[in-house]
Amino acid sequence: MKNIVYILFFLSSTAFGQTIKWTKKEIETYTKTIDGFCSENRLVRVSYPNMSGCGGALDGYYLNKNLVLMEAVYQGELGFSSQKIYVQRDKFLKLIYREHFAEWGKYYEKYPAEKYELDSTKMTYTDTVYKVWLANQIVFIKSSSQKAISNEPNQKVIDRIVSCGHSMTHELQEVTKQVDSLKFVKEMPYSCEDGICGDNLFWDVVKLGDNGIELLIDRLDDPTPTTANVVLFGVNHTVADIAFTALTEIIHDIPTFELLGVPFDQEGCGYCTYWRHLNKSDSNRQKFKDAVRVWYHKNKANLIWVENNQFTSCDCNGKHPNGGHYKLNTGRK
Repeated sequence: MKNIVYILFFLSSTAFGQTIKWTKKEIETYTKTIDGFCSENRLVRVSYPNMSGCGGALDGYYLNKNLVLMEAVYQGELGFSSQKIYVQRDKFLKLIYREHFAEWGKYYEKYPAEKYELDSTKMTYTDTVYKVWLANQIVFIKSSSQKAISNEPNQKVIDRIVSCGHSMTHELQEVTKQVDSLKFVKEMPYSCEDGICGDNLFWDVVKLGDNGIELLIDRLDDPTPTTANVVLFGVNHTVADIAFTALTEIIHDIPTFELLGVPFDQEGCGYCTYWRHLNKSDSNRQKFKDAVRVWYHKNKANLIWVENNQFTSCDCNGKHPNGGHYKLNTGRK
């Protein structure tokens, strides 16, 4: 509880345009708290669907819709580079950059290409790590094979990591803005005479697949109304409703009513129980969101990919935008 209060204080410390330079100790407290939240699944993971231009495979982690951590790995044929950047209100606090590269020169000195075939088991690697605390006084540590070799700030290295960090921030914003666009959906898919119907904004979010799952779950308490009508039930979709529908297109057979905590056929109305229960109170939406989040993190390791063209949100007969979906592996063939 102490860590939660501490981090919420720092997340709001620049809310009024105040610029605060932290000490290295304060930054370390913040980063350890973020790491703890990440391991406890308290952060919302958002993945960039493409390869980041400078970072490679990129994940961003959000707390209360604020980006707090970025992790990226650029995997090569032999070796990799990785980045870890801790963020507070768009301000970078700690940078960790690692280079783990094959030492080709040393290898070919021992095993000339004209005499030997390549044997990767005999390759040696550099392992250089740069750690930077952007504190009131910058702290810079360069280490190799876990031994510190320099603490003299290298501004060129710092500028390169920061520049890449800003690029990655913008790439992650492309994903969050895409999910935010759900509030502009005007028509949800229902019964399609030919192919796939419904707003392209909805299907574009579905196509995020695994990259947007946690972000969609995070929107399950968003009561913002849309103009998209719920066919047969006389209400309009909220952003939360559309987010859940998109989620069910990515992961099939989510136990909706079990997670809602209400029976399906209550008072003989069937699926209208879903709408009545969620529209009754914001508290019901929050509880549903929490239940879905717990279910996902409990079961995500057992989700398997199935290739087919099955839809859950509509009577559609076209090719599914994702070409398949995730389902829970029950162990049954």
